[in-house]
Amino acid sequence: MRNPSRRPSTYLVGLMLGALALTACSADPAESSETPTGGAQQPITMWARAATASQSQALVDAWNAENDRKVELTVVPTDNYLQKVGVAAGSNDLPCLMASDVIYMPNFLDKNLYVDIAERIEALGFADTLAQGHIRLSSDGDAVYGVPHNVSVSAIFQNDVLLEQAGIDPAKELGSLEELAENAAKVAALGDDIDGLYYTGNNAGSISFTHFPAIWASGGQAISADGTESLLNSKESVAVFDVFNKMFSTGASPASVRNESGATRNEVFGSGKVGYVLASNSVVQTVPETDGLKIGVQGIPGVGGGVSGYVGGDSIGITVSCGDVDAAWEFLSWTLSEEAQVGVYAQMNQLTVRSDLAENEFAQADPRVVRLNELVGLGDTPKALNYGQTFNDPNGPALAVLRDAMFGADAKTALDAGNDAITSSLGG
Repeated sequence: MRNPSRRPSTYLVGLMLGALALTACSADPAESSETPTGGAQQPITMWARAATASQSQALVDAWNAENDRKVELTVVPTDNYLQKVGVAAGSNDLPCLMASDVIYMPNFLDKNLYVDIAERIEALGFADTLAQGHIRLSSDGDAVYGVPHNVSVSAIFQNDVLLEQAGIDPAKELGSLEELAENAAKVAALGDDIDGLYYTGNNAGSISFTHFPAIWASGGQAISADGTESLLNSKESVAVFDVFNKMFSTGASPASVRNESGATRNEVFGSGKVGYVLASNSVVQTVPETDGLKIGVQGIPGVGGGVSGYVGGDSIGITVSCGDVDAAWEFLSWTLSEEAQVGVYAQMNQLTVRSDLAENEFAQADPRVVRLNELVGLGDTPKALNYGQTFNDPNGPALAVLRDAMFGADAKTALDAGNDAITSSLGG
C-alpha cells in the first residue's frame, strides 16, 4: 500500500521538477534503448517504488515465466523515486514502463513523461471497471496516460470482540459518522485501558487518507475539481471535523492520536485495546487476529450517512522514452486482465484494480477483502498538482490546520483560519 506517513519532501519534488524541465518535453521515443537491435528482443524496462515492490515483482515474475519478451524490474527506494525520475527525464533515459504514487501522476503528466494510451484502454472492454480515481489522476482532457498498477483503500477496521462487549452489533453497518462517534464512546467506556477510535493525528497525508472520505460521504469535497482551492472550510468539511473534535475532547479518541504519525497505528490496533481504527487495507493483511481481536471492516461514513474511502496506490504508464510501445502495452494490458488480477493479486491477498473482480474466488474466502474491493469502486482520489507539497510534506500548511481542527477549541474556527494558506499552497 501507499504509506501516507512516508512522503517525499518538497525539496525532492523541487529537484524532480527542475530536472524534468530540462528535456522532458523534447524526449524522442525513437532514441530509446528499448528499441530492439540486431534482431534481439531487449527486455522491457520498468521502475517501481520500493513501497509497492512486492506487487510489482509478483506481476513481473508471473509474466516472465510465460513470455519470451521479458520485463526487467528496477525497484527504487521510495524516498528517492521522484529525484531519480527527474534526473532520468532530463537525459531521456526513463524506463519503458514507470509506476508512480497515484498522487504524483498529475506532476508527471504536467512534464509530458507518458504517451497517451486512451484508445488502448478503451479497447479493453472493461475500462469503466478500473479504479476511476487512478484513471482521473492519469488523465488530461480526453487523453489518458496511465492505468492502476495497484490500489490501497482507507476504511474503518473494528474489533468485533470489544464491540460486542459494549453492546454493539458488529454486523450492523454504520449509518453515519455520528453513529461511529456514539459507538466509539461506548467502547471507550469499557475501561481506562480501552480506546474507542484510533487514527493518525500527526501526519497530514495520513489524515487526508482517512478523513477526506468522510467529507466525500457527506456530499462535500476537500479541494476543488481543478485542484487549486481548498474547500476544507465548507459546511460538509466543518461538520466532519466537528465530530472528530468532539470525539477527542470527550475521550472517545485517546490523547495519543495527537502524536501518532502512522508508524504504530496498526500495532496499536493489534493490541486488542481499540474498538475502531481508521487505516488502510494493510490491517487485514498484517494484523493477526487473537482471542481478543476479531477484525471487521466498514466503509468510512459521512455526517448523516453515505460511505466512501480514499483510493491510493500506484498508477503506471508507458513513458516517452519507450521505443516499443506495443510490447510495453502487451504487458501493461495483461496486468489488468483477470489472469493477473485474480491469479496473481487476489491469490496473494491483494486488492484488485477492477471493481468487476471484487468477488473473485480468493476474495470470497474472506468477506472483509470483498468489502475492501467494493470500497475501491466507491472511493475517490483527490487530484491536485501541488497536493504533495500541501498535504504530504510535514512542512506544508495542512498539518497544523487539520490538527487544530481536530484537537483545538473549535473545528470551524481552525478551518476558516487556515483555509487560505492551504489554497495558496495548492495554487502555488
